[in-house]
Amino acid sequence: MTKTWLKATLTVQTTTELDEQRKQTFNAIAQDATDEQRKQTFNAIAQDATDEQLAAFGKIVEVLTGDQFTAANLANAYRYDPQPIA
Repeated sequence: MTKTWLKATLTVQTTTELDEQRKQTFNAIAQDATDEQRKQTFNAIAQDATDEQLAAFGKIVEVLTGDQFTAANLANAYRYDPQPIA
């Protein structure tokens, strides 16, 4: 089989702290207000992205959104083709 890299997808997880008014609203509904978790997905990530580059990207998302960067998940997609029998 031959393995061909197709693309990489990055999922960035962030946490938003609820302000006091929103906490009171959520507590009235659910009895336990917690900070909101968000996931954002980005396509067309470079195949050779380093840990430092991914962490820096998370910090950029943090600055742009005002949320706290908590994790990043990188998924690579490959295509496997059978090799012709000689």
